[in-house]
Amino acid sequence: MSKRWMCVIVVLAAVLGSSAASGEGVAVTSKVEQVTLYRGQALVTRKVALPAGQGELEIIVGELPARIVGTSLSASAGGADGVTIRSVRYRTRAVAAAPKAEVAALDKQIKQIGRKIYSNKQMVALLGAKGKYLDNLQGFTAPTAKVEMSKGVLNPKTLVEVSNYILQQRTGLTAEGIRLEEARQDLNEELSLLQRKRRELTRGASKTVREAVVFLSKKQRGAGSIRLSYLTGSANWSPAYNVRTTADGKKVKIEYLAQVNQMSGEDWAGVKLTLSTATPAMNAQSPILVPMWVALTGVPKGKAGAFKSVSGYSQRQSSLGFQQHANIAVWNARPGDAVRANWALNRLAAQAQGLELNVDERVIRAGRQMLQAAAEGLAVSYPLDGSMSLPSRSDRQLVQIAAIELSGKMYYEAIPILSSYVYRAAEVTNTGALPLLSGPYSAYIGGEFVGRGSMPLTARGQTVILGLGVDAQLRCRRELVDKSDKIVWGSRVQDFRYQLRLENYKDRAVTVRLLDRIPASKSENVKITLGQLGEKLSKDPEYVRDQKDKGLLRWDIRLAGGAAKAKAHLVKYSFEMKFAKDAHVGREAAGLLKQMELDNIKMMRQMR
Repeated sequence: MSKRWMCVIVVLAAVLGSSAASGEGVAVTSKVEQVTLYRGQALVTRKVALPAGQGELEIIVGELPARIVGTSLSASAGGADGVTIRSVRYRTRAVAAAPKAEVAALDKQIKQIGRKIYSNKQMVALLGAKGKYLDNLQGFTAPTAKVEMSKGVLNPKTLVEVSNYILQQRTGLTAEGIRLEEARQDLNEELSLLQRKRRELTRGASKTVREAVVFLSKKQRGAGSIRLSYLTGSANWSPAYNVRTTADGKKVKIEYLAQVNQMSGEDWAGVKLTLSTATPAMNAQSPILVPMWVALTGVPKGKAGAFKSVSGYSQRQSSLGFQQHANIAVWNARPGDAVRANWALNRLAAQAQGLELNVDERVIRAGRQMLQAAAEGLAVSYPLDGSMSLPSRSDRQLVQIAAIELSGKMYYEAIPILSSYVYRAAEVTNTGALPLLSGPYSAYIGGEFVGRGSMPLTARGQTVILGLGVDAQLRCRRELVDKSDKIVWGSRVQDFRYQLRLENYKDRAVTVRLLDRIPASKSENVKITLGQLGEKLSKDPEYVRDQKDKGLLRWDIRLAGGAAKAKAHLVKYSFEMKFAKDAHVGREAAGLLKQMELDNIKMMRQMR
């Protein structure tokens, strides 16, 4: 072998040896392939290309996002033959950013402005020197004129010429001084603006590079690939809906949408996207179940009737369920908080069991459907068809999850004690394959936008009421027809007669749920009796069970077309209040208003 070739081999060996010794690894390319988007986080999976060759490799996957959770980094061979992952670690490096063309242009402008400011300062200095010269000239002229006047040899013409010269020069110097000061202010403002722009452009001049370093063993000589996964923050989604109905409300199309906030710092282009309400599980261990001890106590005064209502029990159980869901998220995502999270899980479970031990079994059975909806809503996943592209940016992006065709039943709701408007609504049963999470919706009838509402959490098979805005062709009104107040056998008896008026300006009949109320009392000191009814109250099972005994009145009325003005539909009813003759009904008793406020909160929550 010639000496020349021996030298080449030695040089190559030195180069290769220095490269291997440096331990820098091989930079490889990768592409985001799959994303599971949770509430507040996303699990991102990249496909990482491996170079050809075999043996022990150290590869570097760069351009990881700014919001990455470094401890969540993991890699898998993904079914690749002959590839074994040895270790994965996360690292950050500070690197100097390459100068930008915009920065160079700004530097040139800043330099030019600096020169102009220097020139301005020199001109101001020259102006000051001229002013001093005129001061000296004026100081010389005045004494000279005084001496000549005393000797009688004063030349008036010369004195006038010198005086005019000094005044003209001072006028010119003053004007020039004003111009230079204005120019100085303008130059300083321009310099400040340029410097601020430069600071904004160079704010990330020393940027942080985030990388995954993967050590692996590769037996095959050809190229291959592995999967790299990690959690990233600043990513979230929430449900939203478009509800589209036909004019008669018999066909309802629900477009199930996701409002996505994606500010992770990396763009997701052409990815397989899954939306999930579950939590990413990074804790390999299961929680620990601790014993629940019970003891017998007396019934606290005033607490015997707690959670006799289905809605109260269901709401409390749902609230505990959502808290449990939040704490299992802590358990799964932060193993370091395991002790606190495990106790929170056991404590909340004990509170839920306590309800089951003390609540009537009929209430539990009746509330089962509501709890089923809440349970389904805690952990659902929606794998979306096709590929999605979601760039990292501050504004919300809409993604369609599904479009569900359902059957509906249109009706109208009139509450004249609250409003003279009549509202449209559709009673829809979720016969789709997915539960509907709570979220806002936009309603359309025949393609026309009619308003916005809030979709409640709705399980599969559950019925939901969707508001569809005001119908201007229907009107309602409430009138107090008569009131009597008398003393009967030592008691005060008050009789009230009301008339509810419904008008339909349509040429077709509609179904109207007419709602009103009479006072209700839990006290035995006042007796309230519903009198004669012009029409029978609704027999709807939910109304009879949950509302009728609280003084709420509901009629289901078939309102004929053209039933307006003289043909308006009238519903009459009366009620009687009986109490001690020396008593009166408080108009705004604080305790009663507080109870009404609590009922308001509870009933509004049921809508959502």
